[in-house]
Order: sequence, then structure tokens, then C-alpha cells
Amino acid sequence: MPFILIKGRFKPQAGFPDGDSVRFLASNVELWKKLEGRPVKLGTGPETKNTVQLRFEGIDAIEKAATKPLSTQARDNMFRLIGYNENNNPEPIGYVLSRATDDKSGRPIAFVFAGSTARQDGAKVFLDSSLLKSSVNFKQAKSGFAYPLYYNTLFASLRNEFNAALKHARKKHLGYWPVDKTQTGVTVHTHADLAAIPPIWPKLWRRLDEFLKKHNSLAGFIDFLEARNERIDILPIMEERGLQDIVKVQGNKVWLTERPENIRVVGKAGQRAR
Repeated sequence: MPFILIKGRFKPQAGFPDGDSVRFLASNVELWKKLEGRPVKLGTGPETKNTVQLRFEGIDAIEKAATKPLSTQARDNMFRLIGYNENNNPEPIGYVLSRATDDKSGRPIAFVFAGSTARQDGAKVFLDSSLLKSSVNFKQAKSGFAYPLYYNTLFASLRNEFNAALKHARKKHLGYWPVDKTQTGVTVHTHADLAAIPPIWPKLWRRLDEFLKKHNSLAGFIDFLEARNERIDILPIMEERGLQDIVKVQGNKVWLTERPENIRVVGKAGQRAR
């Protein structure tokens, strides 16, 4: 299935950008109506008027409230990749390839590209491995400032390229990877600890964030995940499980039993839960 190409400008000074999200002003806002899923929500404020908050496909950066300076370094690396300069290029030109919107937010799920393209605005584009490698998504992963977040709507060929980028980042000890504790575990006593723990797969961090806002320990965290029952595929064995099946808790320590790139979240475009 092809993607819709939408040209415009990035607006990093509007909203709250992070390593996998930034506001974008389309040259033709009517093109957003071509995407599947919930209608795109356009900004209405003085700085955000007619802009959208993009959600980068295939990757997941640690949250703004997570470990610093890594969270700000991820954002700054994304700024560099889109060509942002506060003084000389505050609204760099670029384009996105998108097919659908995010779950409840109406954000376009997009492959993001800096600069111009000879392709027409609104063109239907088939994204191959070569084009993917020029995307900000891929480069952010290769720089080590993005974890994988794969859905069953992401083509296997593109997922394999992302895995190659992740392998490079790990081998070169870039970004998050020298201090990543996704599989070795982090110790969490209260919600306040989430701002200081080493980086972990952001989806796990978000579930901890949600749970610990109402609880003072990890007791009951697996039950909480079981109640949500988010479905995932374990790619090496192609078996469907619940997220709770790959999360382990021992006292105040929590970790994943699978590498993030081995996880494929089951969901339909337009109905995704981050």
C-alpha cells in the first residue's frame, strides 16, 4: 500500500517536540484528509495554527520526563536531522510519508524527511529500503537515540532495515545503548524514580508511569498489565502473547525478557496504543 507524500515545514519551536515527535505545517492541509483512521487534529493556537504533531513510525524515543540528559539529547539529535537551527533555520523544509493516524490523538504516523523532493505534493509513494535510509526515523535509530516500536502494519523489509540501524548503534555504543537496562532491569520504588532510572524500552516506561501514579510499589504491576492485555507478537517464534508475558518483576526490579526489536505490537493503524 502506498504512502501519501505531504510537503511542508517543521515547526520545532511550537508545541513540545521530543526524539520521535515534532510539529509540522503542511503546504496543503487538505492532504491530511487522505489518511486512514481518526481525522488529523490541526493546531489552533497562535504558534500551532494548522500544524500537526507528527508521530515517527517504527521508532520510540524515551519520554521527556525520563532520564536526562538522554531525553534532551534525543530531541536535539532529531533537530539536527531535520536541519533545525534556532537562528538560521528555525522552520526547516521537509516532507512526510504517511498512511494513517495514531490512536486517540489524530497524529499522523509518518516517515519523516528533511529537505525537498522532486516528487509532487500529494503523490502516492511506495517506501523501499533505500528511501527509508534517508528518513529521520532511520537516522535517529542509527544514532542510538531511538528504540524500535514495531506494529503489525510495518513491512518486514523496513523492519529489517531498522534492525540493522539498531545493530550499528549498539556496536558503536551510541545514544541510549551503553546504559540501556531494558533486559537487565531497573529498580523502581515510587513514581519519582522514573525520572532517574537508566533508559528502558519506552512502552514499558509509559506503563510504569501510568501504574505508579496510583501505586507506591511494583506490587500488582503484572496484574495491571494483564488487565490491559496488550497483544504482541514474539517475532523469532511468531507467537502472539500479552505484554504481561514478557515483563518480569522481582521485588522492586522490573525488566523485559525479550529484546525490543523482537516485539511486534498487534494493532490496526488508527487504533494504536502507545
